[in-house]
Amino acid sequence: MTAEQLLTSDIPLLRPIDTVKCALGMMDEYKLAHLPLVVEDQYKGLIYEEYLLECDESAVLAEVECKPLAVDPNLHLYEVVASMASAEIDLLPVVHRGVYRGSIDRSAVLSYLSRTIGWGAEGSTLVLEIPISKFSLNEITRIIEENGAQISSFNTSYEDSGDMLVTFKLNTVDIAAILDSLKRFDYKVVTFFDAPEVEDELRSKFDQFMKYLEQ
Repeated sequence: MTAEQLLTSDIPLLRPIDTVKCALGMMDEYKLAHLPLVVEDQYKGLIYEEYLLECDESAVLAEVECKPLAVDPNLHLYEVVASMASAEIDLLPVVHRGVYRGSIDRSAVLSYLSRTIGWGAEGSTLVLEIPISKFSLNEITRIIEENGAQISSFNTSYEDSGDMLVTFKLNTVDIAAILDSLKRFDYKVVTFFDAPEVEDELRSKFDQFMKYLEQ
């Protein structure tokens, strides 16, 4: 998945002759804090709401600071997300050789992750805390599949201790047997979500078990 495949078509464009008041109105209407400044098809930069709020409403955007933030159409989704997070923006223009191709907003990224990567699919979510040296995706996959389920998606992050937090999205909400198997193999289940058939009873037992381990 590349930046060009995530383009949102209904993002309004700002022009240098637009007033600050007009730009703020557009941002309020579209619930965005950033909008692209474009002349014909040439990208000039990203206008920030925070800069506009410091200006006179009658001023034109040609007088307002903008930033040349943009990405190439062939940039991978992961880099798109990293760029948006690093710049703390809710809209990322896509530009090729100075020509504005469109923009990516957060909702487009979330929609893609939900539909394609499986984050929005029906099923439970498990979060495991695992020492890096003991992490084996093959073993965890085997345990889950032996209990009649499959992993729809997973991602990793790291604790201050250096241990990994691994989040698994499963294709089932019936996770009681999976939790039992993971505990038998000494995996620490930090938490779980979306298991309505066993939620109350299982979470109560799980919380009691975790308190026991912490004693």
